[in-house]
Amino acid sequence: MPFYPLTLAGRAAAPLRAGLVTGLLAALLIAAPIAEAASPAGGLWPCIQPRVDNLAAAQMWDGPPIDGLAWRDDAAVADLVPVLAARRTPIEEAGTRVEDFARQAGADKNKRLTLLFAGVFDQINGLRTRILTGIERYSKHQIGLSDRIRAESLEVAKLKKAASTDADKTKAADAEKQLLWDTRIYDTRAQAVNAVCESPVILEQRAFALARAIRAQMD
Repeated sequence: MPFYPLTLAGRAAAPLRAGLVTGLLAALLIAAPIAEAASPAGGLWPCIQPRVDNLAAAQMWDGPPIDGLAWRDDAAVADLVPVLAARRTPIEEAGTRVEDFARQAGADKNKRLTLLFAGVFDQINGLRTRILTGIERYSKHQIGLSDRIRAESLEVAKLKKAASTDADKTKAADAEKQLLWDTRIYDTRAQAVNAVCESPVILEQRAFALARAIRAQMD
């Protein structure tokens, strides 16, 4: 039996796509447990980008070690970290905030800047891990929807072939509408996931940029 392609044409999908990427990213963060260390088994990763479970601080930071640092114990650091880590803060503004922090850090400037990077790295790495887990969970849902569409496609073909009365034809038409709707949802969500797949890369780039900005302020 022919299978309906999982594609959309025309402008019908535009209202569904509008704002879906932002909403999907928020949903992934809410649904994903914090810092799940183990990756789900199987081919659930839907992104072209390779799946890298965790960032390595040594790849972007040549300053003092940050393992085990209690960065939250420094109130000023704890307040600044979420501002720097947040993607809504432009990287230029983040750099200015780092400079302001360094000027006010006092005699322990290098130590406190190290704490600042420890906090930024911890926050970004944790957020990135949650997004990875959420993307895989969402991919699993998409696989389930794809299976349902295949079953619906076979059922529509069966109903159309057997339709002999107006009631049968109505039933077939209703089934086809459901199939087309599910196909539309699948395609729109797939496009949103493709965009969300960029989020881990963007977070990694942000971590590198902040590492450079913080390191530049150290003596």
